[in-house]
Amino acid sequence: MKASGEVRILGVSGSLRKESLNSRLLAAVRPLAPEGMTIEVFDGLGDLPLYNGDLDTREGGPAPVQRWREAVRAADGLLIVTPEYNSSIPGVLKNAVDWVSRPMVNAALHGKSVVTMVATPGRGLGRNVLTDLGRVLHDCHAHVVSGPWVVLTEADGKLVDAEDEQGFVPAITDPMTVRIASFQLTALAAAVEAGAGEHAVAPLRAFMAAGRQQRKS
Repeated sequence: MKASGEVRILGVSGSLRKESLNSRLLAAVRPLAPEGMTIEVFDGLGDLPLYNGDLDTREGGPAPVQRWREAVRAADGLLIVTPEYNSSIPGVLKNAVDWVSRPMVNAALHGKSVVTMVATPGRGLGRNVLTDLGRVLHDCHAHVVSGPWVVLTEADGKLVDAEDEQGFVPAITDPMTVRIASFQLTALAAAVEAGAGEHAVAPLRAFMAAGRQQRKS
């Protein structure tokens, strides 16, 4: 369980496109974070090499991988906003998850609470990627926050540029999406503070501890 205080969330877009709807949605939900939560965006997924066990050394692997792992490890939780490619997870995002799911003993992703969201230009897409991503994250011993999904359909017309003290930033025009996104971020903060991620990784840690004990006996 995390002591009360600042909740540090790492935001990740599953798209590399400069004007990505999902990167814009990620920017638009950051101001919806509850009091005490900060969301820092990681923008280096495109620098990660394809996962290769030969590169995954004791020193931590290539520099972009080390930066990614350190960012995930330092965060209390993750906010992943991703498009749906061919009814599933974009390759760049799956590759990033693969890197932080290893080593099995103490991976950076282990025990993290995660919220996932999707923006799509069409009407009927988005739910497949959240289903698949949730399953993968669960298998990586992360805790995926349940509840209503943020599936921003026809996102081209629901993301606009609004002006604030920092200039023009993306904003969501759909009130229901704003409500659900706010609810999910509040639920993420609660999951972090309750130690929900630790419960997700506890069976693996118990298994590893039993193995070590067996080797000693």
